[in-house]
Amino acid sequence: MKIQKITTLILSTLVLTLVGCVQFKQPPLCDAEITPIATIQGSAAQSPLLDQNVTTRGIVTAVWQGADQLQGFFIRSIEQDDDLNPATSEGLFIHVGDTPQLVTVGDLVYVSGTVAETNQLTQLTQVQQVVVCKQQQEFAYQPVQLPFSSTAAFEALEAMPIRFEQNLVVNGHYRLARHGQFTVAHERLYTPTQHVKPGEAARLQALQNELAQLVIDDNVTTAGATAMAAQLGLTADQPLRSGDQLAPVQGILNQHHAQYQLQPTSAISVVARHERPAAPTAPATNTIRVAAFNVLNYFNGEGATKTFPTKRGARTHAEFERQHTKIIAALSQLNADVIGLLEIENDGYGPNSAIVELVTALREATGQPWEFIQPSAKGFGTDQITNGLIYRSDKVIPQGDAVTLQKGPFGTRSRLPLIQRFSPYNTVENIVVAVNHFKSKGGCPKQAGSANADQGDGQGCWNPVRLQSSQLLADFIEEHPDLRRHSLRVLMGDFNAYAQEDPIQHLLERGYYNRIDVFDTQAYTYVFNAQAGSLDHILVSSNLAPRVVQQGVWAINADEPSLLQYQYATPDTPWFAPTPYRSSDHDPVYADIQF
Repeated sequence: MKIQKITTLILSTLVLTLVGCVQFKQPPLCDAEITPIATIQGSAAQSPLLDQNVTTRGIVTAVWQGADQLQGFFIRSIEQDDDLNPATSEGLFIHVGDTPQLVTVGDLVYVSGTVAETNQLTQLTQVQQVVVCKQQQEFAYQPVQLPFSSTAAFEALEAMPIRFEQNLVVNGHYRLARHGQFTVAHERLYTPTQHVKPGEAARLQALQNELAQLVIDDNVTTAGATAMAAQLGLTADQPLRSGDQLAPVQGILNQHHAQYQLQPTSAISVVARHERPAAPTAPATNTIRVAAFNVLNYFNGEGATKTFPTKRGARTHAEFERQHTKIIAALSQLNADVIGLLEIENDGYGPNSAIVELVTALREATGQPWEFIQPSAKGFGTDQITNGLIYRSDKVIPQGDAVTLQKGPFGTRSRLPLIQRFSPYNTVENIVVAVNHFKSKGGCPKQAGSANADQGDGQGCWNPVRLQSSQLLADFIEEHPDLRRHSLRVLMGDFNAYAQEDPIQHLLERGYYNRIDVFDTQAYTYVFNAQAGSLDHILVSSNLAPRVVQQGVWAINADEPSLLQYQYATPDTPWFAPTPYRSSDHDPVYADIQF
Protein backbone atom coordinates (compact mmCIF):
# COMPACT_ATOMS: atom_id res chain seq x y z
CA MET A 1 0.00 0.00 0.00
CA LYS A 2 1.42 3.37 -0.98
CA ILE A 3 0.95 6.55 1.00
CA GLN A 4 0.32 9.77 -0.85
CA LYS A 5 0.45 13.17 0.82
CA ILE A 6 -2.14 15.63 -0.51
CA THR A 7 -2.21 19.25 0.66
CA THR A 8 -5.35 21.35 0.20
CA LEU A 9 -6.27 24.86 1.28
CA ILE A 10 -9.71 23.95 2.57
CA LEU A 11 -9.78 25.46 6.10
CA SER A 12 -5.97 25.16 6.13
CA THR A 13 -6.39 21.39 6.41
CA LEU A 14 -3.65 18.89 5.74
CA VAL A 15 -5.11 15.78 4.13
CA LEU A 16 -3.38 12.41 3.94
CA THR A 17 -4.90 9.73 1.74
CA LEU A 18 -3.95 6.07 1.72
CA VAL A 19 -4.19 4.96 -1.88
CA GLY A 20 -5.00 1.27 -2.21
CA CYS A 21 -7.67 -0.80 -3.84
CA VAL A 22 -10.24 1.96 -3.23
CA GLN A 23 -9.56 5.31 -4.94
CA PHE A 24 -11.43 8.40 -3.77
CA LYS A 25 -12.13 11.30 -6.09
CA GLN A 26 -11.49 13.67 -3.21
CA PRO A 27 -10.64 13.25 0.46
CA PRO A 28 -13.46 13.58 3.00
CA LEU A 29 -13.85 17.00 4.57
CA CYS A 30 -13.31 17.67 8.23
CA ASP A 31 -17.01 18.29 8.83
CA ALA A 32 -18.07 14.93 7.37
CA GLU A 33 -20.60 12.84 9.25
CA ILE A 34 -18.83 10.44 11.59
CA THR A 35 -19.49 7.42 13.76
CA PRO A 36 -18.29 8.28 17.28
CA ILE A 37 -15.58 6.09 18.77
CA ALA A 38 -17.87 5.04 21.63
CA THR A 39 -20.40 3.72 19.11
CA ILE A 40 -17.69 1.68 17.39
CA GLN A 41 -16.46 0.29 20.70
CA GLY A 42 -19.86 -0.45 22.22
CA SER A 43 -20.21 -1.75 25.75
CA ALA A 44 -19.45 -5.42 25.05
CA ALA A 45 -16.17 -7.25 24.46
CA GLN A 46 -16.59 -6.97 20.68
CA SER A 47 -17.64 -4.04 18.53
CA PRO A 48 -21.29 -4.02 17.41
CA LEU A 49 -20.07 -2.67 14.06
CA LEU A 50 -17.66 -5.50 13.26
CA ASP A 51 -16.66 -5.65 9.56
CA GLN A 52 -18.49 -2.41 8.75
CA ASN A 53 -16.87 0.56 7.01
CA VAL A 54 -16.97 3.70 9.14
CA THR A 55 -15.56 7.19 9.37
CA THR A 56 -14.65 8.45 12.81
CA ARG A 57 -12.56 11.16 14.39
CA GLY A 58 -10.38 11.70 17.41
CA ILE A 59 -7.21 13.22 18.82
CA VAL A 60 -4.03 11.21 18.32
CA THR A 61 -2.77 10.09 21.73
CA ALA A 62 0.18 7.87 20.75
CA VAL A 63 1.95 6.83 17.56
CA TRP A 64 3.83 3.56 17.04
CA GLN A 65 4.12 3.16 13.27
CA GLY A 66 7.60 1.71 12.87
CA ALA A 67 8.20 -1.69 11.30
CA ASP A 68 9.18 -3.05 14.72
CA GLN A 69 6.30 -1.32 16.49
CA LEU A 70 2.51 -1.68 16.58
CA GLN A 71 2.17 -0.25 13.06
CA GLY A 72 -0.50 2.22 13.92
CA PHE A 73 -1.68 4.96 16.23
CA PHE A 74 -4.32 5.52 18.91
CA ILE A 75 -7.00 8.19 18.97
CA ARG A 76 -9.36 9.50 21.64
CA SER A 77 -12.80 11.06 21.27
CA ILE A 78 -13.09 14.82 21.30
CA GLU A 79 -15.27 16.20 24.06
CA GLN A 80 -18.40 16.66 21.94
CA ASP A 81 -18.31 13.01 20.81
CA ASP A 82 -17.95 11.56 24.32
CA ASP A 83 -21.15 9.66 25.16
CA LEU A 84 -20.47 10.03 28.90
CA ASN A 85 -21.14 6.32 29.32
CA PRO A 86 -18.47 4.77 31.59
CA ALA A 87 -19.12 1.36 30.01
CA THR A 88 -17.92 2.42 26.54
CA SER A 89 -14.35 3.23 25.63
CA GLU A 90 -13.48 6.56 24.05
CA GLY A 91 -10.26 5.23 22.50
CA LEU A 92 -9.51 3.39 19.26
CA PHE A 93 -6.49 1.88 17.54
CA ILE A 94 -5.90 2.70 13.88
CA HIS A 95 -3.84 0.05 12.11
CA VAL A 96 -2.04 1.45 9.07
CA GLY A 97 0.74 -1.10 8.64
CA ASP A 98 4.40 -0.42 8.05
CA THR A 99 4.01 3.04 6.50
CA PRO A 100 5.68 6.42 6.85
CA GLN A 101 4.38 8.25 9.90
CA LEU A 102 1.08 9.90 9.03
CA VAL A 103 0.25 11.78 12.18
CA THR A 104 1.68 13.18 15.39
CA VAL A 105 0.39 13.23 18.94
CA GLY A 106 -2.16 16.04 19.32
CA ASP A 107 -3.48 15.90 15.76
CA LEU A 108 -7.26 15.86 15.34
CA VAL A 109 -7.86 13.30 12.61
CA TYR A 110 -10.74 11.89 10.59
CA VAL A 111 -10.22 8.24 9.67
CA SER A 112 -12.11 5.91 7.32
CA GLY A 113 -11.66 2.15 7.57
CA THR A 114 -13.13 -1.22 8.47
CA VAL A 115 -13.97 -2.18 12.04
CA ALA A 116 -12.08 -5.30 13.13
CA GLU A 117 -11.22 -7.27 16.25
CA THR A 118 -7.58 -8.33 16.06
CA ASN A 119 -6.15 -10.13 19.08
CA GLN A 120 -9.28 -8.97 20.95
CA LEU A 121 -8.46 -5.30 20.28
CA THR A 122 -11.17 -3.25 18.55
CA GLN A 123 -9.55 -1.27 15.75
CA LEU A 124 -9.86 0.15 12.27
CA THR A 125 -8.05 -1.78 9.55
CA GLN A 126 -7.96 -1.51 5.76
CA VAL A 127 -7.70 2.21 6.38
CA GLN A 128 -8.71 4.19 3.31
CA GLN A 129 -8.27 7.74 4.44
CA VAL A 130 -6.66 9.74 7.22
CA VAL A 131 -7.33 13.47 7.41
CA VAL A 132 -5.49 15.76 9.80
CA CYS A 133 -7.89 18.59 10.56
CA LYS A 134 -6.17 20.34 13.46
CA GLN A 135 -2.88 20.07 15.27
CA GLN A 136 -1.62 20.50 18.84
CA GLN A 137 -4.93 19.55 20.39
CA GLU A 138 -5.03 18.77 24.09
CA PHE A 139 -6.40 15.57 25.56
CA ALA A 140 -6.65 14.15 29.05
CA TYR A 141 -5.31 10.95 30.56
CA GLN A 142 -7.97 9.05 32.47
CA PRO A 143 -6.86 8.67 36.12
CA VAL A 144 -7.06 5.03 37.26
CA GLN A 145 -5.99 2.75 40.08
CA LEU A 146 -5.43 -0.96 40.46
CA PRO A 147 -7.24 -3.18 41.22
CA PHE A 148 -10.02 -2.60 38.70
CA SER A 149 -13.58 -3.36 39.76
CA SER A 150 -14.30 -5.89 37.01
CA THR A 151 -13.01 -7.23 33.71
CA ALA A 152 -15.54 -4.94 32.04
CA ALA A 153 -13.69 -2.00 33.58
CA PHE A 154 -10.60 -2.93 31.55
CA GLU A 155 -12.67 -3.18 28.37
CA ALA A 156 -14.27 0.21 29.03
CA LEU A 157 -10.81 1.79 28.93
CA GLU A 158 -9.48 -0.13 25.92
CA ALA A 159 -7.25 2.04 23.70
CA MET A 160 -7.65 5.04 26.00
CA PRO A 161 -4.84 7.09 27.56
CA ILE A 162 -4.71 6.28 31.28
CA ARG A 163 -2.58 7.49 34.17
CA PHE A 164 -2.07 5.52 37.37
CA GLU A 165 -2.43 7.51 40.57
CA GLN A 166 -0.37 5.10 42.64
CA ASN A 167 3.00 3.45 42.75
CA LEU A 168 2.91 0.05 41.08
CA VAL A 169 4.62 -3.09 42.33
CA VAL A 170 6.44 -5.44 39.97
CA ASN A 171 4.95 -8.92 40.38
CA GLY A 172 6.44 -10.95 37.56
CA HIS A 173 8.66 -10.79 34.50
CA TYR A 174 8.32 -14.17 32.83
CA ARG A 175 8.04 -12.50 29.39
CA LEU A 176 10.73 -9.89 29.93
CA ALA A 177 13.58 -11.82 28.32
CA ARG A 178 11.60 -12.77 25.20
CA HIS A 179 9.10 -9.96 24.79
CA GLY A 180 10.23 -7.03 26.91
CA GLN A 181 7.19 -7.20 29.19
CA PHE A 182 6.59 -7.40 32.92
CA THR A 183 3.53 -7.48 35.17
CA VAL A 184 2.55 -4.99 37.86
CA ALA A 185 -0.15 -4.69 40.53
CA HIS A 186 -0.93 -2.44 43.46
CA GLU A 187 0.76 -4.92 45.85
CA ARG A 188 2.42 -8.33 45.84
CA LEU A 189 0.02 -11.01 44.64
CA TYR A 190 0.07 -14.58 45.91
CA THR A 191 -1.11 -17.75 44.23
CA PRO A 192 -4.54 -18.24 45.84
CA THR A 193 -3.88 -21.68 47.32
CA GLN A 194 -0.74 -20.42 49.04
CA HIS A 195 -2.96 -18.74 51.63
CA VAL A 196 -6.57 -19.86 51.10
CA LYS A 197 -8.22 -23.26 50.77
CA PRO A 198 -8.88 -24.76 47.32
CA GLY A 199 -12.39 -24.25 46.01
CA GLU A 200 -14.60 -21.19 46.21
CA ALA A 201 -12.15 -19.14 48.29
CA ALA A 202 -9.37 -19.82 45.79
CA ARG A 203 -11.61 -18.99 42.83
CA LEU A 204 -12.56 -15.67 44.41
CA GLN A 205 -8.93 -14.84 45.15
CA ALA A 206 -7.94 -15.75 41.58
CA LEU A 207 -10.51 -13.28 40.23
CA GLN A 208 -9.25 -10.57 42.56
CA ASN A 209 -5.69 -11.23 41.40
CA GLU A 210 -6.78 -10.99 37.77
CA LEU A 211 -8.35 -7.58 38.37
CA ALA A 212 -5.22 -6.38 40.16
CA GLN A 213 -2.56 -7.03 37.53
CA LEU A 214 -1.53 -5.42 34.27
CA VAL A 215 1.28 -6.06 31.81
CA ILE A 216 3.63 -3.23 30.85
CA ASP A 217 4.96 -3.56 27.31
CA ASP A 218 8.08 -2.18 25.62
CA ASN A 219 6.17 -0.80 22.58
CA VAL A 220 8.10 -2.92 20.10
CA THR A 221 7.17 -6.17 18.37
CA THR A 222 10.66 -7.60 17.98
CA ALA A 223 11.67 -10.37 20.35
CA GLY A 224 14.02 -9.74 23.24
CA ALA A 225 14.44 -7.44 26.19
CA THR A 226 16.80 -4.89 24.65
CA ALA A 227 14.36 -1.97 24.51
CA MET A 228 12.94 -2.39 28.00
CA ALA A 229 16.32 -3.23 29.52
CA ALA A 230 17.82 -0.07 28.03
CA GLN A 231 14.95 2.07 29.31
CA LEU A 232 15.25 0.68 32.84
CA GLY A 233 19.05 0.43 32.83
CA LEU A 234 18.96 -3.25 33.72
CA THR A 235 22.21 -5.00 34.59
CA ALA A 236 23.21 -8.15 36.44
CA ASP A 237 23.70 -6.09 39.59
CA GLN A 238 20.59 -3.96 39.13
CA PRO A 239 17.81 -6.10 37.67
CA LEU A 240 14.08 -5.53 37.79
CA ARG A 241 13.02 -7.71 40.74
CA SER A 242 9.53 -8.69 41.70
CA GLY A 243 8.71 -6.43 44.62
CA ASP A 244 10.33 -3.35 43.07
CA GLN A 245 8.07 -0.29 43.09
CA LEU A 246 7.53 1.99 40.09
CA ALA A 247 6.54 5.63 40.10
CA PRO A 248 3.04 6.25 38.69
CA VAL A 249 3.05 5.48 34.97
CA GLN A 250 0.90 6.55 32.06
CA GLY A 251 0.17 5.13 28.64
CA ILE A 252 -2.43 3.55 26.39
CA LEU A 253 -4.41 0.54 27.57
CA ASN A 254 -3.97 -2.05 24.83
CA GLN A 255 -5.33 -5.57 24.51
CA HIS A 256 -3.35 -8.37 22.90
CA HIS A 257 -4.27 -12.07 22.89
CA ALA A 258 -6.85 -11.61 25.67
CA GLN A 259 -4.29 -9.80 27.81
CA TYR A 260 -4.58 -6.16 28.78
CA GLN A 261 -1.30 -4.31 28.65
CA LEU A 262 -0.07 -0.77 29.02
CA GLN A 263 1.83 0.85 26.16
CA PRO A 264 3.75 3.46 28.17
CA THR A 265 3.98 6.98 26.81
CA SER A 266 6.40 8.25 29.44
CA ALA A 267 9.54 6.97 31.08
CA ILE A 268 9.29 4.17 33.64
CA SER A 269 11.26 4.69 36.84
CA VAL A 270 11.90 2.47 39.84
CA VAL A 271 11.40 4.39 43.08
CA ALA A 272 11.94 1.60 45.62
CA ARG A 273 14.02 -1.54 45.27
CA HIS A 274 13.18 -4.95 46.68
CA GLU A 275 16.74 -5.57 47.74
CA ARG A 276 18.45 -8.90 47.30
CA PRO A 277 18.82 -10.85 50.54
CA ALA A 278 22.23 -11.79 51.87
CA ALA A 279 23.22 -15.44 52.04
CA PRO A 280 22.13 -17.29 55.18
CA THR A 281 24.85 -17.18 57.80
CA ALA A 282 26.43 -20.52 58.67
CA PRO A 283 24.53 -22.50 61.31
CA ALA A 284 25.82 -22.89 64.85
CA THR A 285 28.22 -25.72 65.64
CA ASN A 286 25.52 -27.84 67.26
CA THR A 287 23.13 -27.31 64.38
CA ILE A 288 22.66 -29.11 61.06
CA ARG A 289 21.27 -27.21 58.08
CA VAL A 290 19.19 -29.23 55.62
CA ALA A 291 18.15 -27.67 52.33
CA ALA A 292 16.38 -28.44 49.08
CA PHE A 293 17.17 -26.84 45.74
CA ASN A 294 15.67 -27.32 42.29
CA VAL A 295 18.67 -26.95 39.98
CA LEU A 296 16.67 -26.29 36.79
CA ASN A 297 17.56 -29.25 34.59
CA TYR A 298 21.25 -29.45 35.40
CA PHE A 299 22.52 -31.55 32.44
CA ASN A 300 26.29 -31.55 31.95
CA GLY A 301 26.58 -32.92 28.41
CA GLU A 302 26.76 -36.41 26.98
CA GLY A 303 29.67 -38.69 27.80
CA ALA A 304 33.32 -37.85 28.26
CA THR A 305 33.21 -35.33 25.41
CA LYS A 306 30.38 -33.35 27.04
CA THR A 307 28.42 -32.95 23.84
CA PHE A 308 25.37 -30.67 23.61
CA PRO A 309 22.47 -30.31 23.28
CA THR A 310 21.16 -32.92 25.70
CA LYS A 311 17.57 -33.93 26.40
CA ARG A 312 17.06 -30.98 28.72
CA GLY A 313 18.85 -27.96 30.11
CA ALA A 314 21.68 -26.10 28.43
CA ARG A 315 21.84 -26.21 24.64
CA THR A 316 25.57 -25.57 24.37
CA HIS A 317 28.67 -26.08 26.48
CA ALA A 318 28.92 -22.31 26.95
CA GLU A 319 25.38 -22.20 28.32
CA PHE A 320 26.14 -25.06 30.68
CA GLU A 321 29.26 -23.34 31.99
CA ARG A 322 27.18 -20.28 32.85
CA GLN A 323 24.51 -22.43 34.49
CA HIS A 324 27.11 -24.48 36.36
CA THR A 325 28.88 -21.37 37.66
CA LYS A 326 25.69 -19.92 39.07
CA ILE A 327 24.49 -23.21 40.59
CA ILE A 328 27.81 -23.75 42.37
CA ALA A 329 27.77 -20.17 43.63
CA ALA A 330 24.30 -20.73 45.09
CA LEU A 331 25.12 -24.07 46.70
CA SER A 332 28.38 -22.74 48.14
CA GLN A 333 26.76 -19.74 49.79
CA LEU A 334 23.76 -21.66 51.09
CA ASN A 335 25.98 -22.92 53.94
CA ALA A 336 24.06 -26.17 54.19
CA ASP A 337 25.20 -29.57 55.45
CA VAL A 338 22.67 -31.79 53.65
CA ILE A 339 21.11 -30.74 50.34
CA GLY A 340 18.38 -32.41 48.33
CA LEU A 341 18.71 -31.71 44.61
CA LEU A 342 15.78 -31.68 42.19
CA GLU A 343 15.92 -31.73 38.39
CA ILE A 344 19.45 -33.05 38.14
CA GLU A 345 20.30 -35.22 35.14
CA ASN A 346 19.62 -38.92 35.66
CA ASP A 347 22.83 -40.19 34.10
CA GLY A 348 24.22 -42.35 36.86
CA TYR A 349 27.13 -41.85 39.21
CA GLY A 350 30.17 -42.36 36.99
CA PRO A 351 33.00 -39.86 36.48
CA ASN A 352 31.12 -38.03 33.69
CA SER A 353 27.78 -37.86 35.47
CA ALA A 354 26.07 -34.62 36.41
CA ILE A 355 26.12 -35.26 40.15
CA VAL A 356 29.83 -36.10 40.16
CA GLU A 357 30.66 -32.91 38.26
CA LEU A 358 28.51 -30.85 40.61
CA VAL A 359 29.94 -32.35 43.81
CA THR A 360 33.52 -32.10 42.54
CA ALA A 361 33.04 -28.42 41.77
CA LEU A 362 31.39 -27.83 45.14
CA ARG A 363 34.38 -29.36 46.92
CA GLU A 364 36.74 -27.10 44.99
CA ALA A 365 34.65 -23.98 45.58
CA THR A 366 34.20 -24.49 49.33
CA GLY A 367 37.14 -26.58 50.43
CA GLN A 368 34.61 -28.79 52.20
CA PRO A 369 34.30 -32.60 51.94
CA TRP A 370 31.09 -32.94 49.93
CA GLU A 371 29.82 -36.42 49.03
CA PHE A 372 26.71 -37.80 47.36
CA ILE A 373 24.34 -40.63 48.14
CA GLN A 374 24.34 -43.37 45.50
CA PRO A 375 21.07 -45.30 45.73
CA SER A 376 21.75 -47.57 42.76
CA ALA A 377 24.50 -48.77 40.48
CA LYS A 378 23.29 -46.73 37.53
CA GLY A 379 20.51 -44.16 37.32
CA PHE A 380 17.78 -43.56 39.86
CA GLY A 381 14.39 -44.08 38.27
CA THR A 382 13.57 -44.03 34.58
CA ASP A 383 12.93 -40.32 34.02
CA GLN A 384 15.41 -37.95 32.37
CA ILE A 385 15.74 -36.08 35.66
CA THR A 386 16.08 -37.46 39.15
CA ASN A 387 16.48 -36.54 42.81
CA GLY A 388 19.94 -36.23 44.31
CA LEU A 389 21.21 -36.01 47.88
CA ILE A 390 24.56 -34.52 48.81
CA TYR A 391 26.13 -33.95 52.22
CA ARG A 392 29.21 -32.73 54.07
CA SER A 393 31.00 -35.79 55.40
CA ASP A 394 32.54 -33.72 58.21
CA LYS A 395 29.07 -32.87 59.54
CA VAL A 396 26.92 -35.98 59.07
CA ILE A 397 27.44 -39.70 58.53
CA PRO A 398 25.06 -41.76 56.36
CA GLN A 399 23.50 -44.66 58.23
CA GLY A 400 22.36 -47.72 56.33
CA ASP A 401 21.43 -47.83 52.67
CA ALA A 402 19.30 -45.35 50.80
CA VAL A 403 15.75 -46.55 50.21
CA THR A 404 12.96 -45.52 47.88
CA LEU A 405 9.33 -46.16 47.10
CA GLN A 406 8.32 -47.62 43.73
CA LYS A 407 4.57 -47.77 44.01
CA GLY A 408 1.55 -45.91 42.69
CA PRO A 409 2.59 -42.73 40.87
CA PHE A 410 6.23 -42.95 41.94
CA GLY A 411 8.39 -43.64 38.92
CA THR A 412 5.66 -42.91 36.39
CA ARG A 413 4.43 -39.46 37.46
CA SER A 414 6.22 -38.39 40.64
CA ARG A 415 9.99 -38.98 40.79
CA LEU A 416 11.28 -41.67 43.10
CA PRO A 417 11.79 -40.29 46.61
CA LEU A 418 15.39 -40.61 47.79
CA ILE A 419 15.40 -41.49 51.50
CA GLN A 420 18.52 -41.72 53.66
CA ARG A 421 19.27 -41.79 57.38
CA PHE A 422 22.04 -39.54 58.70
CA SER A 423 23.71 -39.25 62.06
CA PRO A 424 25.17 -35.83 62.89
CA TYR A 425 28.66 -35.95 64.38
CA ASN A 426 28.86 -36.08 68.17
CA THR A 427 25.40 -37.64 68.53
CA VAL A 428 23.92 -41.12 68.34
CA GLU A 429 20.62 -39.80 67.00
CA ASN A 430 19.48 -40.51 63.45
CA ILE A 431 17.56 -38.18 61.19
CA VAL A 432 15.57 -39.53 58.23
CA VAL A 433 15.79 -37.28 55.16
CA ALA A 434 13.43 -37.84 52.22
CA VAL A 435 14.01 -35.87 49.00
CA ASN A 436 10.87 -35.52 46.88
CA HIS A 437 9.77 -34.18 43.53
CA PHE A 438 6.05 -34.70 42.93
CA LYS A 439 4.28 -34.54 39.57
CA SER A 440 4.02 -31.02 38.19
CA LYS A 441 0.82 -29.18 37.34
CA GLY A 442 1.72 -29.14 33.64
CA GLY A 443 0.96 -31.54 30.78
CA CYS A 444 -2.68 -31.97 31.72
CA PRO A 445 -4.40 -35.27 30.84
CA LYS A 446 -6.23 -35.33 27.53
CA GLN A 447 -8.89 -37.83 28.57
CA ALA A 448 -12.29 -36.24 29.00
CA GLY A 449 -13.52 -36.30 32.57
CA SER A 450 -10.17 -37.31 34.04
CA ALA A 451 -9.94 -36.80 37.80
CA ASN A 452 -6.45 -35.45 37.17
CA ALA A 453 -7.73 -32.64 34.96
CA ASP A 454 -7.88 -29.13 36.34
CA GLN A 455 -10.96 -29.08 38.57
CA GLY A 456 -11.06 -25.30 38.75
CA ASP A 457 -10.39 -25.30 42.49
CA GLY A 458 -6.96 -23.67 42.28
CA GLN A 459 -4.87 -26.84 42.53
CA GLY A 460 -4.28 -27.34 38.81
CA CYS A 461 -3.84 -30.65 37.01
CA TRP A 462 -2.64 -33.91 38.57
CA ASN A 463 -3.70 -33.03 42.11
CA PRO A 464 -4.92 -36.61 42.83
CA VAL A 465 -1.50 -37.91 41.76
CA ARG A 466 0.28 -35.52 44.11
CA LEU A 467 -2.13 -36.34 46.94
CA GLN A 468 -1.57 -40.06 46.45
CA SER A 469 2.17 -39.41 46.43
CA SER A 470 1.84 -37.72 49.84
CA GLN A 471 -0.25 -40.54 51.22
CA LEU A 472 2.08 -43.29 50.03
CA LEU A 473 5.19 -41.43 51.20
CA ALA A 474 3.84 -40.99 54.73
CA ASP A 475 2.68 -44.62 54.82
CA PHE A 476 6.02 -45.91 53.58
CA ILE A 477 8.08 -44.14 56.22
CA GLU A 478 5.73 -45.23 59.00
CA GLU A 479 5.71 -48.86 57.84
CA HIS A 480 9.31 -49.36 56.71
CA PRO A 481 11.03 -51.68 59.23
CA ASP A 482 14.10 -49.47 59.51
CA LEU A 483 12.71 -45.96 59.01
CA ARG A 484 9.81 -46.32 61.41
CA ARG A 485 12.23 -46.76 64.33
CA HIS A 486 13.44 -43.17 63.90
CA SER A 487 11.10 -40.35 64.84
CA LEU A 488 13.29 -37.46 63.62
CA ARG A 489 12.15 -37.06 60.01
CA VAL A 490 12.47 -34.46 57.27
CA LEU A 491 10.41 -34.44 54.07
CA MET A 492 11.77 -31.88 51.66
CA GLY A 493 11.83 -30.96 47.99
CA ASP A 494 9.63 -29.70 45.19
CA PHE A 495 6.14 -30.98 46.00
CA ASN A 496 4.57 -28.95 43.16
CA ALA A 497 1.80 -28.06 45.59
CA TYR A 498 1.16 -24.77 47.34
CA ALA A 499 0.81 -24.57 51.11
CA GLN A 500 -2.99 -24.93 51.35
CA GLU A 501 -3.32 -27.67 48.73
CA ASP A 502 -4.27 -31.27 49.46
CA PRO A 503 -0.79 -32.90 49.25
CA ILE A 504 0.75 -30.55 51.82
CA GLN A 505 -2.32 -30.50 54.03
CA HIS A 506 -2.37 -34.30 54.11
CA LEU A 507 1.20 -34.42 55.39
CA LEU A 508 0.34 -31.87 58.07
CA GLU A 509 -2.60 -34.05 59.08
CA ARG A 510 -0.18 -36.98 59.37
CA GLY A 511 1.79 -35.16 62.04
CA TYR A 512 4.36 -33.19 60.03
CA TYR A 513 4.99 -29.49 60.61
CA ASN A 514 5.86 -26.69 58.22
CA ARG A 515 7.96 -24.49 60.50
CA ILE A 516 8.16 -21.73 57.90
CA ASP A 517 4.79 -20.70 59.34
CA VAL A 518 6.62 -19.69 62.50
CA PHE A 519 9.58 -17.91 60.94
CA ASP A 520 8.18 -16.26 57.78
CA THR A 521 4.47 -16.49 56.92
CA GLN A 522 4.97 -14.54 53.67
CA ALA A 523 7.76 -16.73 52.32
CA TYR A 524 7.53 -18.17 48.80
CA THR A 525 9.82 -20.11 46.49
CA TYR A 526 8.30 -19.61 43.06
CA VAL A 527 6.51 -17.01 40.96
CA PHE A 528 4.02 -18.20 38.35
CA ASN A 529 1.63 -16.00 36.39
CA ALA A 530 2.96 -13.03 38.39
CA GLN A 531 1.80 -14.64 41.65
CA ALA A 532 4.09 -15.86 44.42
CA GLY A 533 3.81 -19.13 46.31
CA SER A 534 5.77 -22.06 47.70
CA LEU A 535 6.06 -25.25 45.68
CA ASP A 536 9.16 -26.20 47.66
CA HIS A 537 8.81 -27.20 51.29
CA ILE A 538 10.60 -28.64 54.29
CA LEU A 539 8.27 -30.56 56.58
CA VAL A 540 9.46 -32.07 59.85
CA SER A 541 8.03 -34.68 62.20
CA SER A 542 6.49 -33.67 65.51
CA ASN A 543 9.55 -34.82 67.49
CA LEU A 544 11.84 -32.78 65.28
CA ALA A 545 9.72 -29.61 65.11
CA PRO A 546 10.90 -28.13 68.45
CA ARG A 547 14.50 -28.48 67.30
CA VAL A 548 14.04 -26.31 64.21
CA VAL A 549 15.68 -23.07 65.30
CA GLN A 550 15.45 -21.39 61.90
CA GLN A 551 13.66 -22.09 58.63
CA GLY A 552 13.66 -19.90 55.57
CA VAL A 553 13.78 -19.31 51.86
CA TRP A 554 16.84 -17.75 50.27
CA ALA A 555 15.16 -15.48 47.71
CA ILE A 556 17.77 -15.55 44.96
CA ASN A 557 15.69 -16.77 42.01
CA ALA A 558 11.91 -16.42 42.00
CA ASP A 559 12.00 -12.61 42.20
CA GLU A 560 14.83 -12.31 39.68
CA PRO A 561 14.04 -11.97 35.95
CA SER A 562 14.83 -14.92 33.71
CA LEU A 563 16.81 -12.36 31.71
CA LEU A 564 19.67 -13.16 34.11
CA GLN A 565 19.39 -16.89 33.44
CA TYR A 566 22.12 -18.73 31.56
CA GLN A 567 20.11 -18.94 28.30
CA TYR A 568 19.82 -15.16 27.93
CA ALA A 569 22.68 -13.67 29.96
CA THR A 570 25.57 -14.16 27.57
CA PRO A 571 28.98 -12.53 28.19
CA ASP A 572 28.24 -9.85 25.58
CA THR A 573 25.23 -8.60 27.58
CA PRO A 574 25.24 -6.64 30.85
CA TRP A 575 23.07 -9.32 32.47
CA PHE A 576 25.48 -12.14 33.26
CA ALA A 577 27.36 -12.43 36.53
CA PRO A 578 28.85 -15.53 38.20
CA THR A 579 26.54 -15.05 41.18
CA PRO A 580 23.74 -17.12 42.75
CA TYR A 581 21.05 -14.79 41.42
CA ARG A 582 18.70 -16.48 38.94
CA SER A 583 20.69 -19.69 39.10
CA SER A 584 17.32 -21.44 38.89
CA ASP A 585 13.63 -20.58 38.75
CA HIS A 586 12.99 -21.93 42.28
CA ASP A 587 14.42 -20.52 45.50
CA PRO A 588 16.26 -22.91 47.82
CA VAL A 589 14.60 -23.70 51.15
CA TYR A 590 16.52 -24.52 54.32
CA ALA A 591 15.99 -25.45 57.95
CA ASP A 592 18.44 -25.37 60.86
CA ILE A 593 18.00 -28.31 63.24
CA GLN A 594 19.60 -28.37 66.65
CA PHE A 595 21.23 -31.54 68.02
